[in-house]
Amino acid sequence: MSKPLNPASLPAIEKALKLYKVSSFITGGFLLLLMATWALRRLEVVTNGATVGYDLWAFGPNGLITLEPYINEGQGLPETGLNLTVAILVIHGWLYVLYLFADFRMWTLMRWSFGRFLIIASGGIVPFLSFWTERRYAKIAEEQMRAVGWEPKN
Repeated sequence: MSKPLNPASLPAIEKALKLYKVSSFITGGFLLLLMATWALRRLEVVTNGATVGYDLWAFGPNGLITLEPYINEGQGLPETGLNLTVAILVIHGWLYVLYLFADFRMWTLMRWSFGRFLIIASGGIVPFLSFWTERRYAKIAEEQMRAVGWEPKN
């Protein structure tokens, strides 16, 4: 269970809640993109004894956005352009750091249990969980804020 809120912390909680909501959706969206690109990499075909997977590629020699086959862990990829598979992986990693910061901020301001912190943190690594945790814990936070006199701004 959580401890009672300090009414003086309501403005900080309101800001932290906004950051948490935004970071939940963005991180969850990039996690779904990451899972899609992971599936493309694992869509392996064995050709002449070599394993061929696919990476999403932008601005390469074959077009604006293409699926590029690679052989045996990265060989055969274009030398020009941007590997979107790797870019999505890196961006999700940094967004997860932001998500963890927002989770930590909400956890400390709301005085929630450590278990709740871990459940919310799992939202950035379990597909679709960030959408569920955002909805559930934002609602809980707003209820706790209302209990100490907070009125939402519309």
